[in-house]
Amino acid sequence: MKLKDLKAWINELSEEELEKDLFYNSMDYGISGKVKEISRNDANLYYVGDEPVLLHTHEELKQRGFTDKQISKFDVEIPQNCYYIELSNEYSILERFLR
Repeated sequence: MKLKDLKAWINELSEEELEKDLFYNSMDYGISGKVKEISRNDANLYYVGDEPVLLHTHEELKQRGFTDKQISKFDVEIPQNCYYIELSNEYSILERFLR
């Protein structure tokens, strides 16, 4: 979805609808909740296998000891200057089933 499509959809909502919370649902991870923040990144964000899942900038990865060659092999998860919503919950789906 493009931001302009989202804006067009939002512009059609009534004032009453605009007062409602925005929720997310991730069927893949079994989590849902309120959207608390929409972020915009100033640099490419990379995932390197951290648990919990963390995204890092090129500079952060350099500080962690990765070389430019190693970083170039990582996928860019969120390209520079994009907007994104982080999905998170207090505990993972695995922790729910282990209790």
